[in-house]
Amino acid sequence: MDKVFIDGLKVDAVIGVYEWEKQVRQPLVFDLEMAWDIRQAAATDDLTFALNYQAVTEYIEGFVQQQHFQLLESLLERLSAGLLQEFGMPWLSIRVEKPAVVPQARAVGLKIERGVF
Repeated sequence: MDKVFIDGLKVDAVIGVYEWEKQVRQPLVFDLEMAWDIRQAAATDDLTFALNYQAVTEYIEGFVQQQHFQLLESLLERLSAGLLQEFGMPWLSIRVEKPAVVPQARAVGLKIERGVF
């Protein structure tokens, strides 16, 4: 299976358990790998058969900006379920960094894999 990837997608979100976090937008940085068979797209040179990473990017931006979660765990579970359903990919891996939360670290975050590879 082939993989389509998006690295370093920055999206501002209202996320966190502390009161100050619920009042401000914080940057989140997403890295994704998505399983997709590219052979038909390659053979036809037709976007219809490709996993459209621009559409995936817009879906993530809209989802993150319209939702308010306390935990990255909740965000990633719901986002991954939505992506699998919306785009029909069989497997994905999402890594998200929350760079502004722990001053001693460059970033903290979470990585999950869902679906069947």
